[in-house]
Amino acid sequence: MRIIPSRLALVVILATAPPALVVHGQQNPEGTPRAGLVRLLDEDKVAFGVTVDARADPVALSANDDIDFVFFDMEHGPYDVSALRTWMQWLVNPVAIAATGDAMAGKAVIVRIPATGRELDQNIWMVKQVLDVGAHGIIFPTVETPEQALMAIRAMRYPQRLRAPDREPAGLRGTNPRLAARYWGLSVPDYIERADVWRLDPPNGNLLPWLLIESPLGVANVREIARQLSERNIGAVLFAGSETGGDMLNTHGGSLEAVAQAIDTVLAAGKEFGLPVAMTSTTNMMERIEQGARLFTGGVTPALRREAGR
Repeated sequence: MRIIPSRLALVVILATAPPALVVHGQQNPEGTPRAGLVRLLDEDKVAFGVTVDARADPVALSANDDIDFVFFDMEHGPYDVSALRTWMQWLVNPVAIAATGDAMAGKAVIVRIPATGRELDQNIWMVKQVLDVGAHGIIFPTVETPEQALMAIRAMRYPQRLRAPDREPAGLRGTNPRLAARYWGLSVPDYIERADVWRLDPPNGNLLPWLLIESPLGVANVREIARQLSERNIGAVLFAGSETGGDMLNTHGGSLEAVAQAIDTVLAAGKEFGLPVAMTSTTNMMERIEQGARLFTGGVTPALRREAGR
């Protein structure tokens, strides 16, 4: 990723910081630091997570070997970035970092923001604030059109140099990532280089956009959304809504049959255009994997992980 130079990129590491967090430039065996969830998706592996809010115990979650990511919900709970920042610090797993020599070892943090796709263009500041404390991805609620999907991508990207081959879609994220760099175990310049959207800027794409497709309009447009992302080599997760309740059921007239058809439509679009699909449960997991699902939240057990090849 090629960034427009702005301020002198210096970061002051607090004297009280744990040693594992202040070491930067640590690399995986392939030579380039990669977020763990991105590595799993690159290898076409299934990943498991759990939905949480600030009441969950981050220390217990960090030691839970059954999960690869946490889905932190700030849409249906308080939007409190300071609380998120503190919570994430306790999620850091020094044992995993020491064992792997990789400061990115541990659980990926995927944050669901309050702003829906319809109002995202007026609320990209939420994306900036969440990424600036070190989140690895954003869940964008109720994405309904290709334009909304591309706005989500732009909100997660830094602006690129004029002649950069990956300049589009043009980034809108402001640059002050000292907290995020520390959380990732990188220097500020290294973080800026590596905090781009998955697939768009290999090997530096470590941020994952999740597009929640739950309304009838979103489902009707999901194939076009997936097509436009795929044509631009943008890696994103299509997040199918709940199979049994929530907005998916409410917006589809309370019909479970309509919800099932909608989820199948999302899965088909993801599989056709090579985008992983996330599910809200592990029900019928192997069938869903065959349909293109690669991420599951809730209900994970060691037996299910083994069944999925993990």
